Amino acid sequence: MKKKHIRDTPVIKVAEGYDLEEVMDTDDTGYDNGEPVLIQEVEVEYE
Repeated sequence: MKKKHIRDTPVIKVAEGYDLEEVMDTDDTGYDNGEPVLIQEVEVEYE
């Protein structure tokens, strides 16, 4: 088994029967306090 490293790319797993839009909150309203604290690349896996 591969040892996980703290800097490994996070993975978002989308369950069968769903799509990414249903799982993620992509509505930009409510972010009037400025820029996000962190923007990070992730991998998306569909089951």
